[in-house]
Parts: sequence; structure tokens; C-alpha cells
Amino acid sequence: MSVKRIRISPAIGIARLGNSSDSYFIGPETSGEPPPPDGGYREAPPSQFIKRQAARFRVFAYDENDKLLGEVTSDDAEITWTVHIANTKAASVRFHPKSETNLSLRNALFKDRSQLRLDPGATTLGGANADFADLRRSRDTGAAKDLTINQRFLDVLVNFNLGTVTTDDKGRLLVLGGQGESKSPVGASLAEGDFADHDGWYDDTSDGSIDAVVKLKDGSSPPVLGSWLVVGPPKYAPGLKPLVTLYDTLFQSAVDRNLIPSLFADSQFKPSFTKHVYPILLRAANMRWVYGNGREQFSATEFHRFFNNIPPANPSVIFQRLSRPSDIPGNPGTGGDMPRMWCDLYPSGPNGTLTRTQYKIIQMWSDGNCLNDWSGSPELPDESITPDGLTRAALEPCVGAAFFPGIEVSWQLRDEYSFVEAFRLDSSHLEPGDVTKLMSLPWQSDFLDCSVERGQWTTDLVWWPTQRPINVLGGTDDNYISWARALVSGPDEMTVDQMVTDWYKLGFLLKQENGRYQEVDRLE
Repeated sequence: MSVKRIRISPAIGIARLGNSSDSYFIGPETSGEPPPPDGGYREAPPSQFIKRQAARFRVFAYDENDKLLGEVTSDDAEITWTVHIANTKAASVRFHPKSETNLSLRNALFKDRSQLRLDPGATTLGGANADFADLRRSRDTGAAKDLTINQRFLDVLVNFNLGTVTTDDKGRLLVLGGQGESKSPVGASLAEGDFADHDGWYDDTSDGSIDAVVKLKDGSSPPVLGSWLVVGPPKYAPGLKPLVTLYDTLFQSAVDRNLIPSLFADSQFKPSFTKHVYPILLRAANMRWVYGNGREQFSATEFHRFFNNIPPANPSVIFQRLSRPSDIPGNPGTGGDMPRMWCDLYPSGPNGTLTRTQYKIIQMWSDGNCLNDWSGSPELPDESITPDGLTRAALEPCVGAAFFPGIEVSWQLRDEYSFVEAFRLDSSHLEPGDVTKLMSLPWQSDFLDCSVERGQWTTDLVWWPTQRPINVLGGTDDNYISWARALVSGPDEMTVDQMVTDWYKLGFLLKQENGRYQEVDRLE
């Protein structure tokens, strides 16, 4: 069959910062818990720097009926990639929830707004790179390019690097983000600003477009649907997924936009306990490893003992505790008090919720309208590489709520930006840097602040503990310790200045042989 269309997948790729210049690992490409990279998430001593997470992009061919024909590699075609990422935080408006309309600018006194944009421009590359695994060698041969720019920022010349691009041995694109550099060229204090907005600062998170020209061996160049890249902070609990993932949120958004049908459009649909219900319960149960909820007197197992019997004996008890999602995404739910997380409208309302699709799945299970297909263990993850699977694998580790502003992306991705199809942004209406422009500047300030808080409410509510743990188990006992404790003896929390300089020393939460997730690889 002839190729009529090419799609780049994942539709949204995720790279993550690390302060290693040459060591990296490729982000998740299939479902299930990703195994740690060879040698772990850090370089070997003496540096022990954090490895960067690379996003890998592939191209897939489709026929005239939009049927998948398969992946296209450098064995089949000449593939020329174009990467254009940028950081425009300093030139953006200050972070605001979507309900706020009276907006002000970051660096408002700076007249030449273009100088605030950290934009190395578009970079093109192609061909197979046999040395891709060794980034230093790949760079020496010219097959890898650094996205480096000289820019006048607040009247001070700044040399910075937003990342590195290269190809693998099949011509697939690999993009690595920055190295976690956050600085103020003018010496601005982080005390002069709120949790998300600091004038005079920059960081090297970014986002932007991924495009390609694919010339097949028959000489044709079918149209290509491009992708988008987001470069976010490290994920310190890499094996744990948020209760509401970015995949869940963008799936619901695609349903709301009529880009895909609802699961419940088929009147015969019944959720599978194993496929649909269990993953939600597992994510809830796994909160025990990143948030002790002040229950140090209970063991980690006892704290979530209700979930230890799978399937739980009384589903209605769980469902009745859930807040019912609002019809307006990000708004507070009504009714129950679970999950105990914030919504987008902090601090006016606490009730963060599951998506409406997730909520309906739990409701049907509670009503007994669910396939009882539990065999005693979850399904083995599908290890096959598919376009949809690549997108899901990239987005499921990311935060889908609450967006205040979020970790990887903010509410604009869900509510404002247009898509050409489910999960695939319309790049004709976006500029590089748009997806991350409302995120915290620098990223470390909000990363420190948004752990858990009570505010005016009677219950402690969490933000994003699977990316930024709150308290963790540091040893074989059941005593929780603060994850963001200062890098000296004692319980004191890090300051924001310490987070800017010492973020790479924080520990990773990894699964042990006994099934517990414990803090490891913390540097003192």
C-alpha cells in the first residue's frame, strides 16, 4: 500500500533536566513501571550528577484509510528532523489561574521583550548515528548538536544551553533538555517574588515543535503531522504515577473536544477491573510511599490497609468518599473528601478530583457494573512499540492535576490550546515556549513550596508527591522523614536558594526487593 500520511510519535514527548552533560537515558516508551537506567539515575562517582531523560521521537506511516502501516526508519527513507524549542517564561505574563483576568507581566520594566525569550532557533538534523549512545562521541563527530545561544538578558550576556539533539542508529530523533541551570544574571533575590514569579531569573526548562520531512525510497514525501516536546524537572519517584496523569487529563480533554469518543458512548461498555479500575486504586495506594500524612505511628502497609486486599471487598465505601468532578475542568469537586489534593482554584477550593472518565469508571465498579477479571495480579505491560503507546507512556508519568501551575505543563494545555487530533497540538497556533511559559520561574521555587498544606481548610492537601515527594521512608523501619530536608543533619527543610543549587542532591524513591519504595542515592 502507498503511504499517504506520516505521524511523529509520541504526539507529546517528555524530556527531563539533569546536570550531567553526557549521561542520559531514554524516557518510557511502553506501559508499566520503567526499569532504572543502566547504572541508575546518576553518573558514577565522583560527580554523581543526575542523568538527563531524553525524549525519543519516531515516524509512522499510514495509508489512505489512515491505517497504520508501520514505523519508518533510516533504512526505509531519508528523514530530516527540525527541532525548535524555547524558554519564554521571563517574557510571559505572571502565573495566574484561568479565573484571573487582570494579568501583569514578568519583568514588566524591561522594554525589549524579545531579549527575554531564550530561543536558539530551529535546528535540523538527520541520518543514522551509530555513536548516539555515547553522547560525547556523537557530539565530536558532529552527529549531535547543542541548542546553545548567546542572549542579552536584563542587559547581561548569558551563555546557556537548552539541550542537545541527535539521532539513533535508525534515524530516530533524540532530544535532551537542559542541565537544570537556574540563575539571575542581575543577582535578584528569590525573596523578591511569590512561589512562581521571580523577575530577573531564568531557567532551562523549555518546550517546542518537533517536525520532519520524510522522503521515501519511491521519491515521495507524504505530509507529516508533527509533535511537541516538553522539558520538565526531574521525576524523583520515577516508578510512581500521579493519581490523575497528564494522559488522563488530555484523554478527557479530547473527549470534551469531540476528538475521540467517550468510553461510555458504547452502551455495552463495562470497565475491566484489571485494566481500568486497578490502576487507579494502585496509584492511590502508592501515595503511602511519598506522603505519610503525619501518621508515623502507623506502618506504611497499615496506613493504606484498605487497599491491601485486591479487589477491595466493598467498592461503595471508596466511591462514596470521592468528590464528584465539576463539569468545568480544574474546578472544585462536590461531596466527598477524596482524593485529598488541591484543585486549580487554590486557595478558594480544596476539592481536587479524578477526571470525569476516571470517576465514572469507579462509579460503575461500585455499582457492580464491571468485568470481574482479576486474576490475582495485574496484566503484564505491553512491551510492543506503537504510536498510541508511545504517547501514553510519555504522558502517564506526568502531572494532570492540579494546574497551579503544575510540574511539566499548566492549565493552558488542557483548556486553551488547540489540537489537530487527540493529544496532538496544532503547532500552527503555538510558538515554542508557549506550553511552559506560565510555569514557575525558576522551576525550583514552586517545586520547594508545593508539597502539602492546609490553608483555611481542616485537612492537609497534597500537590504532586509522585514528582516531588513530601515525606518518605529512608530505611527499613516505618518512620517517615522529610524528602526536601536540608543537606545537613537535622530535620530543617531546604531553603529556596538551596533548592536552586542542590536539587540534584535529593534522593530518588525506588522500589526495593521487598516491594517498598525507599529513598536512595541522596547526596550529602
